Amino acid sequence: MSFGKVPLKDFLHKIPSGNCEICPSVGEDDAIVKTDKPYVVIHSDPITESSVDPGFLSIAVACNDVNMKGAPCKWALTTLLLSSRNSLDRILSGINEACNILGCNVVGGHTEVVMNLPSDIVVTTAFSTTDKILTVSNARDGDYIVMIGSAGIEGTWILASQFGDYLLRIGVKKETIESAKRFKHDIIVQERALSVSEYAIGMHDATEGGVLQALLEIAKLSNMKVVVNPSLIPVRKETVEITRALSIDYLRLISSGAFLVVTRNPEEVMKRVKEGNIIGRLTKGEPVLHLEGVGEFN
Repeated sequence: MSFGKVPLKDFLHKIPSGNCEICPSVGEDDAIVKTDKPYVVIHSDPITESSVDPGFLSIAVACNDVNMKGAPCKWALTTLLLSSRNSLDRILSGINEACNILGCNVVGGHTEVVMNLPSDIVVTTAFSTTDKILTVSNARDGDYIVMIGSAGIEGTWILASQFGDYLLRIGVKKETIESAKRFKHDIIVQERALSVSEYAIGMHDATEGGVLQALLEIAKLSNMKVVVNPSLIPVRKETVEITRALSIDYLRLISSGAFLVVTRNPEEVMKRVKEGNIIGRLTKGEPVLHLEGVGEFN
């Protein structure tokens, strides 16, 4: 097996590139993009543990964060650290799939095979432009929290896709597993986020730590108490069945595909989405998460 940088000429034709003044090319050190708005939105995320379509996930979750600022994901830099050259085409296929859905272009990155790397690592930096600033730090007492999407979407998809045989053995129904395997495209939030951004003070996606962690982070950023009725948090039946079989709390399961909107117009937000609910409010007090009937988290 050979190690080191993979020559650009070997895969340049396989990446979705464009929307740049200078685009990736052999001999070019940088890409140059033309901005049309005063602010640049930037976010970076690594995929280090999932063997299920890490290229797709890397683009999807990085772009989700850009979308939280009400901006469409325009460009991405992708760094591929491969355990084997054999992984390259599969990862590029996932990157292409996500970029095609989002209308995003890869304008740079790095690709190499790393000696003794146990699994592939894909790091994406996504960026876009915007003419407004959305932030939960602008929230006020009495603002509403709308959750869009369902708790544990990403985690449910990973569990069903990567551990389907085990789930069958412990009693999860086959139709539940097959249905959960179709959650993949629900991980992308761009269309939903852009449709509600007009009515958002700030938005925050639910990734590591799940919905509970995302709610607690809203409390910390807003410097207010977040009061939530957990029975109002949307969750799909597939997630309930799979997490129950594994004794996992779905409110703590990685939840890319779900996000929280802090708003003063919850009805307008709800009109624009199919899956979501008004789950709580912000109020003056210590920056903690209060789950009604459960307790407080800080």
